[in-house]
Amino acid sequence: MRNETDELFVFRRFLMDEDAGLLQRVQEAAVEKLQTLFPGHRLVVYDALTIGIDTDSPMSETGVDTYETGLVDGEVPAMRNTRDGHVITLRI
Repeated sequence: MRNETDELFVFRRFLMDEDAGLLQRVQEAAVEKLQTLFPGHRLVVYDALTIGIDTDSPMSETGVDTYETGLVDGEVPAMRNTRDGHVITLRI
């Protein structure tokens, strides 16, 4: 019998030793998506794997939401908010 959680998509963040070309394409798509979702918010690219963007969420302690880039189910480019775990898929 399958568990309900078996049906959920699994996000796996990238590691530094991933293909540099893929990391760059996903990072560019993530930056573009965040700028579209949060126009006018200051965005900072920390490294090839992590992006920060200003937020006015009352749940944020720092005023910056951090997103990790990765893949959903090993094939769909995505980013995950480290504060709340929300996953946003990307098109590259």
